[in-house]
Amino acid sequence: MKKISIFMKKNNKFLYFHSLAILFFLGCTNKIGDPCTTDASCGIGRRCDQSSKEGYCTITPCNEKTCPSSESICVTFENEATACMATCSETADCREGYYCDTSTSNEGFCRNHP
Repeated sequence: MKKISIFMKKNNKFLYFHSLAILFFLGCTNKIGDPCTTDASCGIGRRCDQSSKEGYCTITPCNEKTCPSSESICVTFENEATACMATCSETADCREGYYCDTSTSNEGFCRNHP
């Protein structure tokens, strides 16, 4: 009986630490619009658009169901490309070097200054 109880204690510690690690990494996922240098720095299923100033975490291509609704919208650009873009109501909501563009969608999104 002692062998089983020792095994279960070790197993519980293993599961506990792995659960903490998973929660840590999930909590560290960059949001849409955050600066980045690689796709990995944006999190699973997201990519780093390095053509934007200091990189821009996004999901592309996208539709209204693929963008996290609490932080972004799917925008179709002039070249027909689509990307999840961080939402805003004014330029102050965007990070430095970006402005709140309300010209192409019903909701504003943070866009790189030309």
